[in-house]
Amino acid sequence: MTEWHSGRRRANGFTFIEMMVVIFVLSLTAALVVSNLDGITARTTLSSTGHNLGNRLMFLRDIAIVQGREMTLEVNFDEQGWRWIDRPGATEVPDERDREDETFYGNYIELPDGVILDEIAFGRNETESSDVYELTFSETGELFPSGFVLYLRHEALPENDGLSVEISGLTGIVSYHRGRIDAEEVRPESDF
Repeated sequence: MTEWHSGRRRANGFTFIEMMVVIFVLSLTAALVVSNLDGITARTTLSSTGHNLGNRLMFLRDIAIVQGREMTLEVNFDEQGWRWIDRPGATEVPDERDREDETFYGNYIELPDGVILDEIAFGRNETESSDVYELTFSETGELFPSGFVLYLRHEALPENDGLSVEISGLTGIVSYHRGRIDAEEVRPESDF
C-alpha cells in the first residue's frame, strides 16, 4: 500500500510564535519578582548599614581600651553620615592648640542610597538637640553620653519600619531592633 504525503515535512523544534510566548511569560515573571524585591533589598541595605555602624562603635571602643585614650564617633545629621575622630591626649601633645592640629578627622561614611539617619535618643537627662553629636569612648571603654539609640530608616519602607541601633553606655554592647525603641534608660524594666 502506498502512502501519500504532502510535500511539506514537519521540522523538529519550536515555531517563532511559541518562542515569543515563552519569552513573554519569562519576562513577565522576572518583572514581577524584581518589583517585589524592593522591600527586601531596602531592608537588607538598612540592616547592613546599622551593623556597619555597630561594628564601627565596637571597633572604636576596643581601640580606646587598647590605646588607653578617648576615641570619638561624630554623627552628623546634616551630612547624613558618621566619622571617626582621634584626638591626641594631653600627655601626647601638651599644648591645646597643637592638639587640635594633631587631631585626626576621618572621612564621613556615606549612607547607601535611600538610607536616612533619622533620630538619636539619649537617656532622660540628655535631651539636647543638635545636628552633630559626638559619642566618645573613654580609655576604660565607657561611652559618653551614657548610652543611646540611633534610628535609621529607608525611604522605600514605611517610616516606623526602620532599624534602631542601641548601645549601652557602660558595657558598650550593641543591639539591633526593628522599628523605633526608646533609649535604655527611658524604657521600663519589663522590656529587659
